[in-house]
Amino acid sequence: MLRTAVTAAVVVGCMASLAACSNDTGATPGDSGGDAASISFAYWGSNEENATIRSMVAAFEKAHPDIDVKPNWIQSDYEQKLQTSIAGGDAPTVAAISNTSLPSFFTAFKPVDVDAGAYYSPAVAKAGNVDGTDYAVPFVAKSKVMAVDKTAFTKAGLPAPSGTDPLGTREFVAAAKKMSSGSGSSRVYGSAPLWYDGWLLADGGSYYNADGTKCTMGDAAGIRAAKTVVDSVKPDGFAPTAIAVQGQDTFEWLKQGKVATLPDFGPWNIAKFAALDPARFALVPMPGRGEPMEVDGLGIAKSASAAQTKSAETFTRFMSTDPAAQNLLATEKSALGVPVVESSLPAFESAAPKANLRAFVDAVKRAVTTPYVKDKVRIESTFSTALNSRTAIGTGKEDPATVLPELQDTCQSMLDATK
Repeated sequence: MLRTAVTAAVVVGCMASLAACSNDTGATPGDSGGDAASISFAYWGSNEENATIRSMVAAFEKAHPDIDVKPNWIQSDYEQKLQTSIAGGDAPTVAAISNTSLPSFFTAFKPVDVDAGAYYSPAVAKAGNVDGTDYAVPFVAKSKVMAVDKTAFTKAGLPAPSGTDPLGTREFVAAAKKMSSGSGSSRVYGSAPLWYDGWLLADGGSYYNADGTKCTMGDAAGIRAAKTVVDSVKPDGFAPTAIAVQGQDTFEWLKQGKVATLPDFGPWNIAKFAALDPARFALVPMPGRGEPMEVDGLGIAKSASAAQTKSAETFTRFMSTDPAAQNLLATEKSALGVPVVESSLPAFESAAPKANLRAFVDAVKRAVTTPYVKDKVRIESTFSTALNSRTAIGTGKEDPATVLPELQDTCQSMLDATK
């Protein structure tokens, strides 16, 4: 049934773009030219995600039979192994890379052409841009939504959240407190643990200002977000501590009625959620402004030859914008994430038609674009390590109102040193 839905969506997408679909994958056969070269493609993921990517590669090879793609599935320590291969002169021709990691890798990639008009979300179109230059072609969006147990809201005398309009952050906190009850091992929580970085953005804060020149996580919004996270895990709070859920699957807690809401719910969980009773469970927008969105892109190795580069450009363009690839991103068994082109959204939603997958799409459209910051990974790692060691967001006990301004000053010093 899913294959029928996907095929139908491909046909619609082809008609909409006036492209001639002349094979059963829905791909538009391309002219790769006489100098096509074999390429290698590195990526990460679970067994199911690997199967999805291989099906997309197969669709490409059917549309471009003169280009052979050698998949390189790296099952663990992906970025470390990718960095090692680059340093050793054995970089894959094409590598999947998250926008959050791209600032650490872009010097190993060639600039690429990104047609912003091909994508329905400005945040997606900008995801592969570093300091004004595009180094990765958008491939898949990984927006976040919230899974909820509607019966918990009913029992607390609250209306179930809307599938389209997000709760306000204060409204969410009040509801989570009201849905929390009991004590000890029988306690029911209104929410699974909150992620500080996500809640910071949802509640109106940010790590940096709009142009990435100032650190802002220690301002009033940052302190407010930190206090909410800290208060949520107090003995009378509305979320379990990180220690309480360590090594456990909070999705199972939702199924068992131990938590009423599961924020930070990613699209890779779609298959598990689709198996739940839609009369009881629903997907709704994240509260407030929503959480940061990851966008995985495809970078082309700077060391690639001219012939390899030409093949790689054909491959990345196909994976990024062709319905024959984008329609395969989500199935009833696995989901890499949300398509980045409009024509493939019907196929995405058909993977779990009762699960309101439109919430993921809406989150992609609403996503806030974060600025490029040089040395971003080291700066944010230093901040997060200190925040977790000093406050109850992690293992510490200090007041966020004291800690955050200090950490913001440290962040600013590190940021200024990069100029």
